[in-house]
Amino acid sequence: MSKSPLVTIYITNFNYSKYIQTSIRSAINQSYKNLEIIIVDDCSTDSSIKKISNFKNFENIKIIFNSRRIGLIKSANKAIKKSKGKYLIRLDGDDILKKDAVKILVKKIKSRKLLSMVFPNFHFFFESQKKVKLFRYKNKKNYDLSDSPAHGACSLINKSIFKRLGGYSELFDRQDGFYLWILFLLNNLKIAHLNKSLFYYRIHGKNLSKNSHKILKERKKIISYFIKKNKSENKQLLSVQKKTECAIKNLK
Repeated sequence: MSKSPLVTIYITNFNYSKYIQTSIRSAINQSYKNLEIIIVDDCSTDSSIKKISNFKNFENIKIIFNSRRIGLIKSANKAIKKSKGKYLIRLDGDDILKKDAVKILVKKIKSRKLLSMVFPNFHFFFESQKKVKLFRYKNKKNYDLSDSPAHGACSLINKSIFKRLGGYSELFDRQDGFYLWILFLLNNLKIAHLNKSLFYYRIHGKNLSKNSHKILKERKKIISYFIKKNKSENKQLLSVQKKTECAIKNLK
């Protein structure tokens, strides 16, 4: 029986001291054991550094404390550069992986040749109400740009394919899942959905996802970047651009 492939879980953190230890432990406690965990703290000003340092002696954990604030995307690229895994999973410092998440994702990505990414359903965890709500993607064999993009966190990515495409563009500082979705689909790469909820996405006062205007503006920039880069007449991409512009207008 072949050895299970090494998976890198990298955790990006800025001022999530309230949640970061729970997030790290959800990675440590995975039933899948061939893991490395890379934690990147982006100059937190709360007690995050102290709490992250509690894990410095764990054998499979690497900790990076940025010397200056560089943002999510550059922190992610820094972790990827240090990673040794065949596959990558980004975990936010306030989110929680379910115990069998990595095992299930690896089984899925190995079931089909040349899969670039596998993404699961997830549960929103509304902190103020202590309630959860399932978010379920359309379960399709093939996806296109009109579909809801996979979440930036907790998707399993084939590192060699991603690196061949240049990794995350550092022109942007958020919406990495949206960037990845367009990048893979425009390059005709295979993406698969796993119709199970495998992580908890925490909703609280600091979540970017609550700031719709920032999300949409960044998405518009990403779409414009791909249109210009590919000199694209891709009808689906142009349609997504139009819908995004309309959504921004409706927020005003």
